[in-house]
Amino acid sequence: MRIGCGTVCFRALPLDEALGRIARAGYTWVETQATAPFCPHIDPWRDDPEGFRRLVAEHGFEGVTALWAPHGAILADAEAVAGISAALRWAQAAGIPVVNAGDGQKPDGMSDADALAVLGERMAAILDVAASCRVYLAIEPHGSFSLTPRGLEAIMELSDSPWLGINYDTANVHRATYVETAAGAYSWKPVGESADEVATLERVVGRVVHCHAKDVIGARSVALGEGEVDVTGCLRVLENHGYEGAISLETEGEEAPDQMQQLIERSRRFLEHALGPR
Repeated sequence: MRIGCGTVCFRALPLDEALGRIARAGYTWVETQATAPFCPHIDPWRDDPEGFRRLVAEHGFEGVTALWAPHGAILADAEAVAGISAALRWAQAAGIPVVNAGDGQKPDGMSDADALAVLGERMAAILDVAASCRVYLAIEPHGSFSLTPRGLEAIMELSDSPWLGINYDTANVHRATYVETAAGAYSWKPVGESADEVATLERVVGRVVHCHAKDVIGARSVALGEGEVDVTGCLRVLENHGYEGAISLETEGEEAPDQMQQLIERSRRFLEHALGPR
């Protein structure tokens, strides 16, 4: 497994500084986001993907594991198809193999059946682009359906495209909340009840193409192994299934930069110890 770290950990800093800090912490892989205003490190309509590739290489990284898409709440954001499609095309040009998105919050008054129909229709359009770009669309537990074990399975059943997968987040199902970016703002959304992060992963592990390693105490991000989430248990499920993709550290990026620097360094040591020699 490739150990990476998300630039969202330093979302208030410029991309170049975020990359520099992650490199100094010893990571050789990195992940970034196009989720303005939450983490505006990439703009797929304006930024140069080749310039981004050069910047990543200048910081010594082996590569980029994933890109979180703009307008990534598929049910909640009418611009989701356009935003995620733009991210897929940009990721292809930038050499990024996975674009992350979520279902988002189901509109008030909409039935589950109708919501899944809308989700399936929008995902079909997005997956046509994913197939042409040969970039995965990875659904994260990040919305009304995906934060429940059965709901995440139901989303995977909406398409048989080989370019549809899961970006599993070790903390989101545990705390049953997520941050949603839509309409030029972001907000925290609670969904249902907490689920067991290890048991949920066991149900969907065959569809995982990217993984966020995240640990929390309540809503607050902490270094891996220092919170409530069974990160080690999730890693064992991935190992037992033969997963060879990326494990990318993610936080909400709310700590001061120097405090976050210590957190990502402790988390790297945790992952290296948990995964053993690579």
